[in-house]
Amino acid sequence: MQAEPLGTPAPTVTVRRRRLRVGRVLFVAGTLAVLAVAGFTARALANLPSVAAMPQPTAGRSVIYDISGKAITAVGGGVNLQPVALSAVPLNVQHAFVAAEDRSFYQNQGFDIRGLVRAAWADLRGLPLQGGSTITQQLAKNLYLSPADTVERKIREFVLGLELAHTYTKAQIMQEYLNVIYMGDGAYGVQAAAKDYFGKPVSQVDLAQAALLAAINPAPSAYDPRVHPKTALALRNQVLGEMAQQGYVTAAQAKAAEAEPLNLAPRPVTVDAANNYPDPWFVDAVVEQLENVDHLTPQQVVDGGLRIYTTLDPAAQAAANKAVAQLANDGPAFAMNQSHPIQTGEAVIDPATGDVLALVGGRTHPTALAYDRATQAERQPGSSIKPFVDYTPALLHGLTAGTVVDDALHTYRIPGSPPYTPTDDNPPYYGLTTLTEALRRSVNTIAVQVLNRIGVQTGVAIAQKMGLPLTAKDEHLSVALGGTVDCCTPLDMADAYATLANGGYHVTPRLITKVLAPDGSVVVNNPVKKVRVIPANVAFVMTTMLETVTNPQPNIGWDVLTGPNDSNWGTGYDATVHDNVPGWPTAGKSGTTNSNEDAWFVDYTPKMVAADWLGYDQPRPFPGLYGGVYAGPVVRDTLAGALAGQKPVPFPQPAGVVQSRIDIKAAPWTVALPGPNTPPQDVRTEWFVAGTQPTQPSTNWVRCGGRVYLQRSNDGTAWAQAMAALVHTANWQSLIPLDMSQAGCGGTKPVVAATPPLVTPPAATASASAPPPPPATTSATAPATGSATPSATAAAGPTPGCSAGANGGTVCQVVVAAGSPVQPATLQVTVGQPVILTVTSLSGTHRIVIPSLNVDVAVAPGQTSTISLSIQKPGDYPLDDLSSPSSSAAVIVASQ
Repeated sequence: MQAEPLGTPAPTVTVRRRRLRVGRVLFVAGTLAVLAVAGFTARALANLPSVAAMPQPTAGRSVIYDISGKAITAVGGGVNLQPVALSAVPLNVQHAFVAAEDRSFYQNQGFDIRGLVRAAWADLRGLPLQGGSTITQQLAKNLYLSPADTVERKIREFVLGLELAHTYTKAQIMQEYLNVIYMGDGAYGVQAAAKDYFGKPVSQVDLAQAALLAAINPAPSAYDPRVHPKTALALRNQVLGEMAQQGYVTAAQAKAAEAEPLNLAPRPVTVDAANNYPDPWFVDAVVEQLENVDHLTPQQVVDGGLRIYTTLDPAAQAAANKAVAQLANDGPAFAMNQSHPIQTGEAVIDPATGDVLALVGGRTHPTALAYDRATQAERQPGSSIKPFVDYTPALLHGLTAGTVVDDALHTYRIPGSPPYTPTDDNPPYYGLTTLTEALRRSVNTIAVQVLNRIGVQTGVAIAQKMGLPLTAKDEHLSVALGGTVDCCTPLDMADAYATLANGGYHVTPRLITKVLAPDGSVVVNNPVKKVRVIPANVAFVMTTMLETVTNPQPNIGWDVLTGPNDSNWGTGYDATVHDNVPGWPTAGKSGTTNSNEDAWFVDYTPKMVAADWLGYDQPRPFPGLYGGVYAGPVVRDTLAGALAGQKPVPFPQPAGVVQSRIDIKAAPWTVALPGPNTPPQDVRTEWFVAGTQPTQPSTNWVRCGGRVYLQRSNDGTAWAQAMAALVHTANWQSLIPLDMSQAGCGGTKPVVAATPPLVTPPAATASASAPPPPPATTSATAPATGSATPSATAAAGPTPGCSAGANGGTVCQVVVAAGSPVQPATLQVTVGQPVILTVTSLSGTHRIVIPSLNVDVAVAPGQTSTISLSIQKPGDYPLDDLSSPSSSAAVIVASQ
């Protein structure tokens, strides 16, 4: 090759870009798309069932098992399926279904392009969804496919519809379709539906009734004419209009039928023998889940030979059934011979796993797959929602169980909304009240103040994490009191309370653990699903607050307004009046909506949660229907029966919680230690998340002229009128809400010395071997007021002031002079050993109170009282002596 001479310019190189061939790209893309669609379609059409013979019921019934693996029943034993020949079905019934579901049925070949386009166009325009499937395709789905709304299922449905249309006549398809469609209330087919809804065979239904059957077919639960009569009536008239438009009836006939009422037959209140299968509410719920959640076909569920393992606990289910049956003893209003009786729904959950242990969907089970109030009745929860929307969010955002809020009327003015002034159920208002006491008494004004302070969206978001299906529609201030839109069912409420019972984990409720095919292969696998949503210490503190609802509390602070016979019980009084759940710690909450339309109670132990709702299916007032009065005993008896024979255990105490004594009348939105002027009846012990307990004493009480005065609310909020009556009758103090200037003290505050907190963070919780015996009783005279507060701390070994007793126990003697310091301040006893408390009055009458051990005994001058106790776990047990300041007593605490 000849070399270029030096200095010769380099040749110019021209680079040509190849033009993009759009046609080729489109061809390649189209080919790939076709191949992808072809591959997807091939998968969808793989293993299509044969339509040579329509499926018939077989002997291969599926079997449902309980939580221990014991067989409950074969599926389908109670299905209301009554096949009928097409010749017995009036033309009006056939034409109603054609007009409503598939107007081209008699002309099409199993599919309707215009119907598909019409449904797609409605979807694009944002109109309510319309079905594009023909009657033939719906039959294909019912016989061979799952109800899952997927593209793959639609393809299979389309092809099977073509095959059915090619194989069978229109009459055969129509007959089979009208016999297998699910019509609600457990009825399959138009014959069973006509008998259920109208009390007569399908051959006797009139035009209006025929249209109603077609109207409720697309969504039998949502359109149930007994539960949603207005919706069902509107849809029935819409079908009549379609029938007239398509020429099946005249306009005059349609108009006359539209004027008819629904004419429904009463739902039977006795269980039909054909539907009398074991645990029917639970079995129904399992079948519903398999078909609607796990997307098995009814044919698979009934005749697939499946082994269906569930979470049903026979003991819990039997206890729930019995507790609900007891409602018949609650007076004439609860009789079942009324046209619309009071109904109920109850759900029981294991909080550790989310296992649904029992379901009761109504007071009778009239038919298979009947309306289930435990899982389907969405009713406003009233105050039972407060732990989730109000108080747990409060604990997560800096407030505490001992935070004080002023119970008084407030009006909230929100732009675009009318003024909102929540009221309490039974005024007078309590004035300064802790969050625990506000929850215990279900004080509405404080719940709304708390939610307003932390933010509505914050409260709703936390409640959602804990299991309540709230939505943006619930983000308004009245949700603090249970003003919800589409919430809640008893199962929802049990689910949410389980989050507190298990220490802060939300566990998804489950009815089914697994489903096995006849060959042993797994059809459904449903493991436990749990996620931590709140800290364990917050859940524990919330539980201690809810324990005050279901257990009696000391008569302190607030009883001056309501009287001593009422103040030691929360809204769960009726749920606990008969021993509660023997030996078990319980926590819970009542709920009652406006006009007493809905009554709730939810109660839980460390092992079980039960939620019950009471009300009418069509909401209407029932004066006196309170959650604690009627729903409370249902859950109490359910838990007592379900847990009978099991060893009680305490609520686990996590790390990061402490106890502290507080002044229950501290300044609003503060929590404070008792100050030197705090009266003894205004001192309480509360649990706190570590780090949130009070460190400063209360200054809301001042002494002037030998009397103690409670100052007005420091935030300027006006006291309720009833607070003017807040006067303790003891001669050494008056708790009168006056300004200091009115008391002649010039408005000055005394210097208050710091008081060390009484905080005991136990490291472990001892299991109780037996419940504590009831306290001894003695004749008592009315006690005077005063205080001295030694405390017994369950630990090991004596401390200064105590000496060794017999058998390794300890003996401590304390001389109590009311109003004077007590030494030693802490007494040591041994966990699990009997404790003997001996009180001798040296002068005056003494009333000795240990609130946390339910001890309340009066001792007359010169008398002695001996009480046997059993302390089962480490902790601080304050002892109060409510006596006059001049009296004294000797108290001996001994563990043997």
